[in-house]
Amino acid sequence: MNSQNKHTVILLLLANEGIRSYILSLCKKNDYDYIVVVNPEDLIETIKRLDGAIAFMDHEAVNVYGARIYSRINVTCPGCNVILLSDQDHKNLIKEAMELGVYACILAPYEEWEVLTMIRNIIAKKKLMGRKEPYKDQAS
Repeated sequence: MNSQNKHTVILLLLANEGIRSYILSLCKKNDYDYIVVVNPEDLIETIKRLDGAIAFMDHEAVNVYGARIYSRINVTCPGCNVILLSDQDHKNLIKEAMELGVYACILAPYEEWEVLTMIRNIIAKKKLMGRKEPYKDQAS
């Protein structure tokens, strides 16, 4: 396990095989720890065992399982970040996803730099939140 990424696991609930293969290859190539989950119950049970995670879901998974999955994730792990992967034909899912607490949405073609920048930003934010607040001068 890469020590830089040891506290953040990437969970993949991706119904589309092509999207799943692509995101898996990015995780492997960049040494991110990942877990492929097959349904929302598997996702929720996995999240319960983690300190924090980044969960990728695609529009096909949301169409199959419903938008309720977002609130289930938020209740189980408020610190988890969900990223929705959508294509142009399903971009109507984005507004609802954002209203329900999804961290971000990425539109196809899911550029490598965009996916990786999103992951890096989340990991950096989690590291900053994990640090104690620096000492502040009482006179200020």
